[in-house]
Amino acid sequence: MSALPGVRRRRTAIMLVANLLAIVAFGGIGYAGVRALQRYEGATKVTVESIKLPVTPVGMLATVDDEDQLTSIAVFVLTAGTQLGGSIVTVPVSSDSTAGAGDDRIPLTQVYREGGAEALSLAVESVLSLTIDVSAVASPAEVESLLATAAPLSVILPTDVRGTAAGGDTSVVIPAGQASISASQAAEVLTSLAQGQFDVDRRGNIDAVWAGVASSVGAGKTTPDVSVPISSLADLMGRLFSAPVESRGLPADQIAAADNPAGEDVETLVRHEAIFVLASVAPASMSAPSTGLVFRIEAPPGYEDRVKFAVRAVLFLGGNVVSVYLGGDVHEATRYYIDDPRLVEEAESNNALFGITETITPEVPIEGIDVILQLGTDFLNGVGDELPSTTTSTTEPA
Repeated sequence: MSALPGVRRRRTAIMLVANLLAIVAFGGIGYAGVRALQRYEGATKVTVESIKLPVTPVGMLATVDDEDQLTSIAVFVLTAGTQLGGSIVTVPVSSDSTAGAGDDRIPLTQVYREGGAEALSLAVESVLSLTIDVSAVASPAEVESLLATAAPLSVILPTDVRGTAAGGDTSVVIPAGQASISASQAAEVLTSLAQGQFDVDRRGNIDAVWAGVASSVGAGKTTPDVSVPISSLADLMGRLFSAPVESRGLPADQIAAADNPAGEDVETLVRHEAIFVLASVAPASMSAPSTGLVFRIEAPPGYEDRVKFAVRAVLFLGGNVVSVYLGGDVHEATRYYIDDPRLVEEAESNNALFGITETITPEVPIEGIDVILQLGTDFLNGVGDELPSTTTSTTEPA
């Protein structure tokens, strides 16, 4: 289990050392490194007045079965401001931890099997571009204890929950359908794994449990002492269950057979979907792994698919999305808000894709954000989700 004090300092130090080693390996700081430093200076520029992204503590619960096999992952994000209630986001344990890099696809299940809890936490942070403050790997009995406050849960299980006993016999643990389940049964859903069963066949049931938790919590089931700092996942979950909660599962795509010749249970997490969800609820905890510009995307409610496309486009162009706001005003024009004039030319090189008609200096910038992309109805009412291969990218030349 990892706790809040020192987590960000330690992991930032590790990342800095890794980056320095990479620079040495490539023979020193080149053009891309200089431009990245210029962007960093722009993003951290101290102004007379700036807005800070709201703090939203993040926790991760990984569950294992009696054989210590990883069976599920859920990320919890507390609500900005009150830090009570919040969001539950499930992550496929089959997600490729390499993000397509290298010759081998390595699922999170393998990361845990070979590296344990700390390696898993770091891999999930990398896959999601998200800093985790507290985490735990829980056995079935520990999961039951953590969910006791929320139980009983009303769930609709899309498939039978199956498990394989020590003798090798596979059986139905809980049948599919609507049911009211105890904390112990919820733990069974999250940790039961039949021999040879792929994660995609279990995800519907896992998501059903967390949807049941969110529904059961309702207006709140706990009364945490908010004067005490969060030092464990149990502390964070106590706050999570004290106010309304929403739940959502992240999707993953099957990997082509040529890239997975052994037919392993490994999939590609749909990255733009993950970034869209997490940048909406945990902007201050998002990282910017690319050397490109750091974006906040704003849009009015009701345009989720088009905002997802905008996120996908920014990632395609080599940028980073750390904040998504879906409570914006309705207006026709799509525009950039950029505080640092040094970044205007780079941002405007991709005007055509978004239909940008103007670039404005914000009255009050947002700390850590290079570009606010404010989507208008001219973009939001558009159709199609194809990214042209000829679009200019913000990725630096080699």
